[in-house]
Amino acid sequence: MPTSAIARTAVSPVHGRLALMGIGVAVVLAADLHLRLSAQVSPVWQTLSEYVYGRLGDRSAAPLFGAMCLALALGSLALLAGLLRARRSPAVVALLGVWCAGLTVCATVPVDPDGQARSFHGQLHNVAALVAFLALPTAAWLLTRRGRATCPWEPRRTAIRRLAVGSFASVAVVLGGFVLTLLTGPTHQEVTLGLFERLLFTVDLALLLTMVRPLLTASTQLRG
Repeated sequence: MPTSAIARTAVSPVHGRLALMGIGVAVVLAADLHLRLSAQVSPVWQTLSEYVYGRLGDRSAAPLFGAMCLALALGSLALLAGLLRARRSPAVVALLGVWCAGLTVCATVPVDPDGQARSFHGQLHNVAALVAFLALPTAAWLLTRRGRATCPWEPRRTAIRRLAVGSFASVAVVLGGFVLTLLTGPTHQEVTLGLFERLLFTVDLALLLTMVRPLLTASTQLRG
């Protein structure tokens, strides 16, 4: 079978466009939260999840935060569908599904308010976030295992793996800082959790976009 025929059946530009739309909406909502709640939530010391306790006039910011997470989850789900159509490894698809599920939990189950006792729902939120942020770079790493030269993700193998390593490193810093805060108390917080979590969020957005791009560029090459 000619290479062009293989590529035509392997990639789905529709899924790629849907993924870009979801990721784009999530970025816009995240920027809106940061701009409008800059006086209430510190981007250096407080996590993204704490935007649920912000106020937009007489309204809670929780729905906006939930919409951001769900938009990112839906965009990632479109990427998952594209990978499934391209017949990528079941492990990659499963891990990306875990990432989508974790984002959905974060959107619907709020984190515990700062300084209050740990609740079941707050712990569920934290565990879901941790599992999600570990699942995404693992999926990206497995996606770029050495394979056929015609694999649409092969040309971006180095970029995807570097971003995956950056994501793992950011998770390690955030997790280490979170544990340290639990041990020493919030008044002795030494690691800027908010800043590093936003770095992690940015790296993961870049990672998702790099994973989405082959769905679009391969179809462009076919039209050319």
